Amino acid sequence: MSDLSEKAHLLHGKMLESPSSTLFSQEELQKLLHISKPVELLNLAQELMNKKLVKLVKQDGDLKFQAVSAMEATKITQMTDDEAMVYSYIEASGREGIWTKTIKAKTNLHQHVVVRCLKALENQRYIKSIKSVKHPTRKIYMLYNLQPSIEVTGGPWFTDSELDTEFIDSLLTVIWRFAASKTYPSAFQPPSANTNPMQASYPTNHTGFVNLDAIMEFITSNKITNIDLALNDIRSLCDVLVYDDKLELISQTTDTYKATWQSVLEAGYGRAYRDEGNEGLISKSVRKALDNQPYSIFEHYAVIAENEDESDVVYMDAWTHD
Repeated sequence: MSDLSEKAHLLHGKMLESPSSTLFSQEELQKLLHISKPVELLNLAQELMNKKLVKLVKQDGDLKFQAVSAMEATKITQMTDDEAMVYSYIEASGREGIWTKTIKAKTNLHQHVVVRCLKALENQRYIKSIKSVKHPTRKIYMLYNLQPSIEVTGGPWFTDSELDTEFIDSLLTVIWRFAASKTYPSAFQPPSANTNPMQASYPTNHTGFVNLDAIMEFITSNKITNIDLALNDIRSLCDVLVYDDKLELISQTTDTYKATWQSVLEAGYGRAYRDEGNEGLISKSVRKALDNQPYSIFEHYAVIAENEDESDVVYMDAWTHD
């Protein structure tokens, strides 16, 4: 702005040295240029406001001054008064955006005028319309260069305001498979000679189970998704797997997990050792241990071995009524 006075230009520059969201009181502005007379400051502030380089913001009942960049000021000066008013409310809404009905109520403009202003601002890429997962039927506007907040978009789990269940399920599978491979290393490999499937897990003192950082590193390094995920997102997925009894939280930890053996069996792994086609790969001692394994009502896949003489088999209903 070449037609600004030297002091106004200097004051504007001093204000821009602070973050763009900084609000200045009258006393703070006087200190920036060591101005002793309030009247002199008000004249400079008025000069900057006329050029749209400063705007007034109400904070806790007090009026404060906020600097506007020269580029932003040029953009605003090219707008009509109605467009500038609509733009100011959209700007104030930040990353939450503002509903068209709210714009109409705040500006007190006719519906046709609001629609015309929004269209003009959108065509110049000053603003953009977004969809809200909370209010899918509302048309909401925000500044073009801002990204909507998670409250608006729903975070990485939503695509075009719709819950992306396929994406979530695929991530859940990836995380579970990674955790399970670190919990039961032999369960996902073809049976081999002299391998005891009952000892497929690591020793009880094993500390190499997966935590949130390891899961995040695995997803990132393998380029599982191009969507940015935070640790809280990974924790939420792990919570789902815990609720589904597919993961367990390691005791005395906050974010370290291991897979459950039941989830491995349900996925079709870990039982290959029992298949007839693999009998030759299993040693006699291991096969004997499997055959003699006692039946447990707590084992999801446990079965009672067939026996021609069932006289010694006691069924649960008979046992409970004795």
